Amino acid sequence: MLVFAPLFFNDLSMGGKALNIISKASLALFALALNVQISAFAQSSNLAYQVANLGEDVRILQESIKSMRVQVESMRRENEQMRRQIGAYESRIDNSMGQLATVGQLNQAIAQAIASLEQRDEKMKSEIILQVTEQITSFAGSVERSLGNLPAPPEKPDPDVLTSFHGNFPKTGSSYVVRSGETISGIASKFGSKVDWIQNANQISHPRYLQVGQTL
Repeated sequence: MLVFAPLFFNDLSMGGKALNIISKASLALFALALNVQISAFAQSSNLAYQVANLGEDVRILQESIKSMRVQVESMRRENEQMRRQIGAYESRIDNSMGQLATVGQLNQAIAQAIASLEQRDEKMKSEIILQVTEQITSFAGSVERSLGNLPAPPEKPDPDVLTSFHGNFPKTGSSYVVRSGETISGIASKFGSKVDWIQNANQISHPRYLQVGQTL
């Protein structure tokens, strides 16, 4: 009975599982980032159109990943078939020892078969991971461009800017010509008045619009 080096196939079956985890995690992260970005622009008038486009991109990406998973499963089945073939080969060797010149030739043949299988497996995994990376990069760029086309949210109005004026101020007083460096608050303090009174009496929408030489 010959003693052969043990065959290790566990690593070959881990490629599909690792790719599934990478694909699901990548898709979940981009979906989460997409939800956060979209919620920030919930006020946009064309948000529904943009969301529909992004949803289609997500569907296409999911279909691509699904196709890649099918490829990985096919590769796993091929690896299993190869393992069975090698096992059958070892069994036949036990029954036909005289047909091989040396034990070294047998070990070399088995080692070459394993090396070929591992090389093909690694190449397939690298190609699939590269395709997934390219798909995610393209999808991220599409999301960024779509969000960049959304209109900016409206600016909050300045609470200090008056858009209308009321008459709730004393109707008696005297005229005053604004000098350089003076402000409405300073003038109000100087004459015992209020900023609100001066703004409404003179229809000044914001204190910064006070002008030198202006008669109040």
